[in-house]
Amino acid sequence: MEVIIMKSGSFQALMDKIEAIGKHICHGNTKPGNPPLQEIWLDNETVCAYLKISRRTLQRYRSNGVIAYSLVGRKIYYAISEIKRLLEEKRILRSGDSLDELAAKGLMTLPKD
Repeated sequence: MEVIIMKSGSFQALMDKIEAIGKHICHGNTKPGNPPLQEIWLDNETVCAYLKISRRTLQRYRSNGVIAYSLVGRKIYYAISEIKRLLEEKRILRSGDSLDELAAKGLMTLPKD
């Protein structure tokens, strides 16, 4: 094992960078124990209810490449980060509920370990 000696200022700068990286990775996740926002997946019903759109409109968004999705078995899931991107780009207009509430709904639909 090798011992590395460094000045306390350099060590503090290194620790600050590590903390900044940690905050960047967990961006938007304020509650401990919850997965980061980009790792939460939502099903068709939850997305349609949140965006107040029909299933057919969501199908059109998928077909036109407006929204990214994943197919698991025969069920379609959307990353909450993808919904956030659409809202930020104003491709889908929506006001009201926050993404945190949507994330909570997504967490309720995940299977418990």
